[in-house]
Amino acid sequence: MIMRPALFATVLSLSLSGCIINVNGADMSPLEHQHKSIQLDASELNALVAETGAGSLEIKGVDGLTHITIEADIYTRDGVDAELSLERQGTKAHLIADFDSNVSFGNSPYMDLVLKVPSQMKMDIDDGSGSIDISGVDADIKLHDGSGSIAILGGKNLDIEDGSGGITLKNVDGEIQLDDGSGSIEIEDVNGDITINDGSGSLSVKNVLGKVTIDDGSGSIDVVNTKGLNIIDSGSGDVSFDQIDGPVSMH
Repeated sequence: MIMRPALFATVLSLSLSGCIINVNGADMSPLEHQHKSIQLDASELNALVAETGAGSLEIKGVDGLTHITIEADIYTRDGVDAELSLERQGTKAHLIADFDSNVSFGNSPYMDLVLKVPSQMKMDIDDGSGSIDISGVDADIKLHDGSGSIAILGGKNLDIEDGSGGITLKNVDGEIQLDDGSGSIEIEDVNGDITINDGSGSLSVKNVLGKVTIDDGSGSIDVVNTKGLNIIDSGSGDVSFDQIDGPVSMH
């Protein structure tokens, strides 16, 4: 959680509208809703570094886009300040979207974000909780996530560290490094090697033009159509594989 004193944003444009949403509960003040829009020139930027807290995160890569745009819905309460900032630092855009309190009871403050970025922009994301949906990005993606579902459609090399929540990765034009705590994993149509260190949850891998290496704690494993398979530890759960065009090893 990022500790900052106030809400600010270094942006080219900013709009604000708000309304009040009442929340039932004797020990909770009402949540307050604000909508903010941010735009930043991305013509000389090649990467986005993001630190985000609670709330959903949706990122859409767009060919030919020359700006980064953010639409943010912020839900907070009196005494809990939100920070939303997007600023240029060298060749990188830095996004912070978080709150100055670690409130975790009832309907805690959260921020839902929708970003549009140039499709070739690299990603380095540190996220707290909430769903993550990334599509249309033709670049490397590094993601550290606490909890919540993850869905990535596209991307090149993926480096993901996840606490809990289901994961779906499809149409990846590179390698995948995945370290997952718990939750189901579905990976399909990948043009490189895959290495998975998984705690618990079912695991399905299909159509990989590379070697698949798996170290699993518990849950079923199903691998189809890859260029090799190395299962370091299958833990507990059924293991099935088919159409492996390369060496297969199980320890």
